[in-house]
Amino acid sequence: MAGAFVLAACDSSAAPDAAALDPAKCADPNFASAHKDFCADNASVPETPAAEAATLSNGLKVRIVSAKSETVDSNAYDSGPTENVVVTIATEITNTGNATLVFPTAKNNVRTELLYGRNHAKATNSAVQKSGPTDLPEQLVAGGSVTMMSTFTMRAGGADNVVFRFNPDSTTTDDLTFTNVQTLYK
Repeated sequence: MAGAFVLAACDSSAAPDAAALDPAKCADPNFASAHKDFCADNASVPETPAAEAATLSNGLKVRIVSAKSETVDSNAYDSGPTENVVVTIATEITNTGNATLVFPTAKNNVRTELLYGRNHAKATNSAVQKSGPTDLPEQLVAGGSVTMMSTFTMRAGGADNVVFRFNPDSTTTDDLTFTNVQTLYK
């Protein structure tokens, strides 16, 4: 056995196989602290039915006030020839906290996503409308609200399982996930 070398943990604390870990345990702060990498990869995003409001830890209450789906000429958008359904989501954001909330200065730091179909394909985010009455302000005072419009293009298939994600600051993991958005279509 020339050159054989064996290492073993002296305290029986060999790292557990990730397959043996339960993501549900990440809700326990002690477990999450001990398994930071595992819990970061398995962070669950709470889901809210589209007809209900959700509140972030900073006091922002978010609700979808309307959702609209319509078939259009696919040449009207740069999304590609197969994406001919336009979905417009109006989201009301209310500051229920006691302090003024400052939105990120870069527009691309506000994240909106529309996912659809059984495998949650990502719709193309045509735009968060800018410079109009629905644009986000620089800040939102306590008790104030604003409505934001988001427009997406997607394929016609999978319109029976539509999910909308919103995060007012994409540098955080405070995503809100709204399910069954298609039930709000008018």
